Amino acid sequence: MEPIQPGTTEGTGSPFRRPPRPISPFPRPSAPAFGPVRGAPLGATARSSSSVRPARGLERGALERRRHSGAMWFYWVAGLSAVNSLVALTGQGWRFLVGLGITQFADALAARTGHGVAIVTLIDAAFVGGFALLGRVAQRGWQWVFAVGATFYALDGLIFLAARDWVGVAFHALVVVMTVRGLDAARRLA
Repeated sequence: MEPIQPGTTEGTGSPFRRPPRPISPFPRPSAPAFGPVRGAPLGATARSSSSVRPARGLERGALERRRHSGAMWFYWVAGLSAVNSLVALTGQGWRFLVGLGITQFADALAARTGHGVAIVTLIDAAFVGGFALLGRVAQRGWQWVFAVGATFYALDGLIFLAARDWVGVAFHALVVVMTVRGLDAARRLA
């Protein structure tokens, strides 16, 4: 066996070297579509909470998507609450977790007593319609709508807390967080 000379293998690539990455014709945006918003550098001057810098470019698109996503949670709550009410009033035993606790409570009372189905249907329609309206107005970027909807849904979560339905409490917390993120995006876009 002949020893390998140190100069004979120069210029050949290592078999363990990675191939070069191809360059995409569609570069990825530098701003994340979700997640925490980066703060100012440590040396920057602090801004007051009432003054918010306007969003530009890719950041604006990400904020519009987040605002839209926050508004869509109101539609989800309204739709799944309507399905929950229909299922409960027809005597089925299952439900969606994201629905309103107040409608589930009213449906359970009507199912248990057998009376007041018409009144409970009107109550359910009012709450479901209210959340659908909140979603419609929130899509237009009105900040107060996000705050009202998130507050009401958090208060509705107290029903699940009183019933010790921890999965329902967790889903209410998730929806509140997502709508507050929508509020933050609407505030930054204003």
